[in-house]
Amino acid sequence: MKTNKKIYLGVFSAILLCISVFSCKKQGIENGVEPTVKKSDQMHEFNFGGNKILIKEDKGTYYLSDDIILTEQQFNLLKANSNAAMSSTARALIMNSLVKRWTNSIVYYSLSNLGADTASSLKAMQYIARVSPLTFVQRTSQANYINFVKSTGNSSSVGMVGGAQNLNLYNYNTPGIIIHEIFHALGVMHEQCRTDQSSNVVIHPENIPDDKEFNFNQVSVSGYTNYGNFDFESIMMYEPYAFSSNGQPTITKLDGSTYQTSYPAANMSPTDIAGINQLYTGFTYTGLPANISYEIASALDNTKLLNVPGSATADGTQIILYTDGNTNNARWNVTKNADGYYTLSPLHALSKALTVVGNGVANGTKLEIRTNTGDPTQQFNITPEASGYYIISPRSVPSKNVDVPGSNTANSTLLNIWSYGGANNQKFKFNTF
Repeated sequence: MKTNKKIYLGVFSAILLCISVFSCKKQGIENGVEPTVKKSDQMHEFNFGGNKILIKEDKGTYYLSDDIILTEQQFNLLKANSNAAMSSTARALIMNSLVKRWTNSIVYYSLSNLGADTASSLKAMQYIARVSPLTFVQRTSQANYINFVKSTGNSSSVGMVGGAQNLNLYNYNTPGIIIHEIFHALGVMHEQCRTDQSSNVVIHPENIPDDKEFNFNQVSVSGYTNYGNFDFESIMMYEPYAFSSNGQPTITKLDGSTYQTSYPAANMSPTDIAGINQLYTGFTYTGLPANISYEIASALDNTKLLNVPGSATADGTQIILYTDGNTNNARWNVTKNADGYYTLSPLHALSKALTVVGNGVANGTKLEIRTNTGDPTQQFNITPEASGYYIISPRSVPSKNVDVPGSNTANSTLLNIWSYGGANNQKFKFNTF
């Protein structure tokens, strides 16, 4: 979805599970009672368990949000589900049929409409395949497939809808946005649309244009399953100022504060990864093994390691790149918490942890060691790249990655965080010794 930089990046937490194939035959009308539907300015309004759901219709195409396209069958299923007279059993059957998963976790695709601009879409599919049972296969003659196309916005169908389903890309050179849209095609909804939305965030309609209100639906229906705790770092989570009409936040935490999202980085959160593995089974992703000590080498030069200069132990000592000296100040004990985030502590000072300086969020913010308190600035998402390398992203600012500035491998180069770039200066190898 384009909307001025707004891809509303974080899974899972909301998954629409499809368990059975349902033939849509006159479902939804029971006892002769039609669902109450209001239509004005091409907006359809439904009521699900007391929650208003808006669906936009534009030239015969239905949108659950700006970047989620519904087929007519899916629209009619939602319409039927809003019938207050329907039994809960019938409603659950309908919702289980709303979103279909890809058969045997194989997703066929075509990139022919992207011309020469295929690299980022291929990279996005590779990122997902590394952490899930999904296999992406270039289409030959298969009937059901994702057709990647250049467009004026970013959007996708939700789940496998049958036939050629367009995945529309304005940002066709941005892997993180493409991952977001592929997640929709896999059956994943926006994080802020979870059934527990109101228990985790405040939506501010006073800051949202009327024609964008449908992007903030709280879906509260049978068959819609939250996965894990609400995940602000999810690649499916809207940013706090998404669609703002006045520069004020449209989504805040319950205390009124804003938050950092992964937009537009290709950084799937631990919950994103766990959720996609819940939806598509047959693979157990464990990630980087924890409770092990590593030397962390730059992909630019494997002899250069993350290093605490001079074996200092004082809070605020900044982290450098330095030639491997087989010393404990360049060796890190790596642990993992229940949320799937890692803590990195230097072996010569195990009470300390790698930390983002000053809770900074700007490009160029340095890294230091500081007494470990479990703060989000000391928690890192570590996800696999090609050839055994990993990307290290701070939980406190999930759109940034640990970075070797300017790809400078000289000894004593200070490491920092920087927006996702996908190059070797943001890739690291974790070597045991």
